Amino acid sequence: MGDIDELHALRKTFYVGAYQQVINDATNPGAVPKSEAARLERRVYLYRAYIAQSRFNMPMNEITPADSAELRAVRLLALWLSQTSQSNRDAVVSDLAALIAGSQLTPLLAVIAASIYYNHALYEDALKILHPFSKNLEAVALTTQTLLKMNRVDLAKKEVAAVKTWADDATLAQMIEAWANLFPAAEDKFHEAFYTFDELASSNTATAKLLTSKAVCKIHSAKFDEAEELLTNALNWDNNNAEALINLIICANATGKPSEVASRYLNQLKDAAPSHIYLQELQLKEDMFDRAVQRFSV
Repeated sequence: MGDIDELHALRKTFYVGAYQQVINDATNPGAVPKSEAARLERRVYLYRAYIAQSRFNMPMNEITPADSAELRAVRLLALWLSQTSQSNRDAVVSDLAALIAGSQLTPLLAVIAASIYYNHALYEDALKILHPFSKNLEAVALTTQTLLKMNRVDLAKKEVAAVKTWADDATLAQMIEAWANLFPAAEDKFHEAFYTFDELASSNTATAKLLTSKAVCKIHSAKFDEAEELLTNALNWDNNNAEALINLIICANATGKPSEVASRYLNQLKDAAPSHIYLQELQLKEDMFDRAVQRFSV
């Protein structure tokens, strides 16, 4: 008989976005894992849950230089997300490179490091560090997400096909396939993805992450009113959820709402997640537009 996975439930709770439940479970003194590795991983998920709630000071203040490389990487992730200047983010990435160079690479460290690289738009670096861990679900999930971001849908589909051979029933494997199904322009795939997220929301807590995922499926099907209702519900669970706010901006623009509506969501997003990649890309496009205007101005 194999070893019992002491953190199976905690991981699943994290994957579906029930971050407060992760914090509650990971700080429960009556459920401390027996193995040192599981205790370390539990702390990693605890601080990642704080980060998901934009409570960056928790890992930044509590993780010390004496902690493991995995935990120090989590602190760097919190530090990167808390920064707004490019130079400060570049400094965090440099610190990450030094940490990796002096540490043994584990799946947990690779996933956290790749998360920083992904946010920093260093997609090739993210894929490279994840590559050795093709049988780790989170590594596969982030690899798939990165490939989709790079518009390499073909390679993302290969990742999905591979993971289904060894983890088809796992919650995260189902979510990986649903994400990939949103990329082809096929209505049946949008429905398939929606029902995956709907089933997960029915069997777990209907988190902001799952509700937003359902809403994205509706947006792909051009059902903006239904998407907006789901996104409003998502904000009831987490009123500063960045992904919900971004998709509410999309819905507001697609349905011709007054510009003030989208502007309100955008301002809320800037307060909630000032370093979000959506805002970085939006600023880049605004700068490009301003330069184009200057070129053609009289």
